[in-house]
Amino acid sequence: MYLAEVNLWNFRKYGIEGDSFETAKPGLSVPFSEGLNVLIGENDSGKTAIVDAIRYTLLTQSGEWIRLEESDFYAEGEKRAQNLKIECVFRGFSHQEAGCFLEWIGTEEIDGERLFVFKIRLTARIKGDRIMTDIRAGADPVGISMDGDARSLLRVTYLKPLRDADAELTPGRRSRFAQILKAHSLFQNGEAKKHDLETIFEGANKAIEDYFCPKEDNSGASKLMEVLKTYVDAFFPQNELHTASVSISGGDLTDILKRLSLSLDTNPSGLGAANLLFMATEFLLLQSEETYGLKLALIEELEAHLHPQAQLRLIRYLEGKSTKGQYILTTHSTTMGSSVPLESLILCKGNMVFPLASQYTKLQPKNYDFLYRFLDATKANLFFARGVLLVEGDAENLLIPTIAKVIDRPLHRYGVSIVNVGSTAFLHFVRIFQRQNDALMGIKVALITDMDVKPLEWSSTSTEEEIEKAKASRKQSLEDFENDEVKVFLSPNWTLEYEISISLFQTEFYRALLWAEKLSNSQSGIPQESKAGEVDAKVNADLGKWRECWSNNTRKNEKIAFEIYQNMMLGKEISKAVTAQVFAAHLEERLSGQDACVLKSEIQAAKSLKYILNAIYHVTEPKEVAREN
Repeated sequence: MYLAEVNLWNFRKYGIEGDSFETAKPGLSVPFSEGLNVLIGENDSGKTAIVDAIRYTLLTQSGEWIRLEESDFYAEGEKRAQNLKIECVFRGFSHQEAGCFLEWIGTEEIDGERLFVFKIRLTARIKGDRIMTDIRAGADPVGISMDGDARSLLRVTYLKPLRDADAELTPGRRSRFAQILKAHSLFQNGEAKKHDLETIFEGANKAIEDYFCPKEDNSGASKLMEVLKTYVDAFFPQNELHTASVSISGGDLTDILKRLSLSLDTNPSGLGAANLLFMATEFLLLQSEETYGLKLALIEELEAHLHPQAQLRLIRYLEGKSTKGQYILTTHSTTMGSSVPLESLILCKGNMVFPLASQYTKLQPKNYDFLYRFLDATKANLFFARGVLLVEGDAENLLIPTIAKVIDRPLHRYGVSIVNVGSTAFLHFVRIFQRQNDALMGIKVALITDMDVKPLEWSSTSTEEEIEKAKASRKQSLEDFENDEVKVFLSPNWTLEYEISISLFQTEFYRALLWAEKLSNSQSGIPQESKAGEVDAKVNADLGKWRECWSNNTRKNEKIAFEIYQNMMLGKEISKAVTAQVFAAHLEERLSGQDACVLKSEIQAAKSLKYILNAIYHVTEPKEVAREN
């Protein structure tokens, strides 16, 4: 059996769909798969609310005290809902498992087959200053009250965020280690026979008593006890005889288990090591073949106190064990986001969730294969973003954040992630944001790509008509990428470098290109100071020559841009990434200087760069309603 679905009515940030609570559809439905499920998304996206809804309804193995608060009821403005409901739906029962819930279980038809289904509901209402709760289960909407042994079989393993592993493993009345051992079949021999630990404890207790018992040879603690006896005799009346003895109190199995501690080494463990040990201990019970009931673990912020490599080892382990239990995790980690199979991710965004399994997205098997290979930790930023810029190379990745700052759209302020696809294989990434039911995810996506149509200067046989036809074909090939949130922003001519070279930043970009060449050729990585003069001289000489040569040519700028990009950058194999880095640094310098406003006006006036600006506006906010920062 596994938790297949959670439905929420008026719980936390999730309201209802409809006017009447009794007939309304849930404000949120979350489908889960068997095995591994990972809730991923930015802060306050609802991950904890979903986990809390499950543990409030099913309770936890640790027996923690759980109580609904007024703040758990959905609020809109100053008005707070007076009723809430949480429904957990289970499927995948074996006959043995179904037998434990005969009074409440039902059936449903799926693909022509009758299968078991079990629904348990927590309802609550505010009555005066009290919150009244009720737990019922059953196939019909009303259900039958549920308590006792059957409900205890639904308890989940829960690991809270920023868990204090040391405290959980330390001996004491609330020791989680003791609770786990007590629930294991090894420590459930029944009352007819003493447990081996009780026998061992008895022997130890007798040895301790003997150590403190008075002896003729004064061995052990005899002298100490004799001195103690003189005080006791003096403090009590003459006719009251008392004999002090030393023993370990509490000798039954439960008391013994509460005295046990678990540690890795003699020296205290760090937070990460203690966290791993604590999780390993929880899995003793969760994955035991001898325990009955639901095998479900809720783990909030799996990455807590763990470095990336430890996160990877843990997630790979859970993947391997997912056939023996169900895991519902939450994460803020890009390492986790890039390591977990995409099919296991459930993206939380706004007041909705978006499972990324194949039945919900337009991702094809080849897309999953590609993303499994190339979706690394830097690209996994897209799971936490409010907007996404997909670019095809290092130059765009380096330059666009700076351009965004120039036009008062710093990407970090808008929660925008820039993802360097590293090729034109955009479709694999775009389909993450395209749903089977065409629902919108509330994430603006801008796909920035090159037109990649060579200009007239490339070939003497080219015609303007052929070039325009090639551009139209290129635009048409990208139409399938778009919906109301996903938009394509195409360079007007060739590549980003060519578009900058054709703009009013021609001189500055050419200087950055030549300086990038000096950087690449310098053995130390820092060119000599004299090289700056050489670069300036060459910039002035080359541009002066080209501008004079084509002064009367209507395609003067295009011809100069072709010289800069094709003959200089590509011809001399000067790095696009290094050039972009140098040019971005130059823009940053101007931005921090006296002509920041001039720079902004120049960027906005550069027609060949409009596609970059429009992409930034799309994922941040429209130009006409932008805030001035």
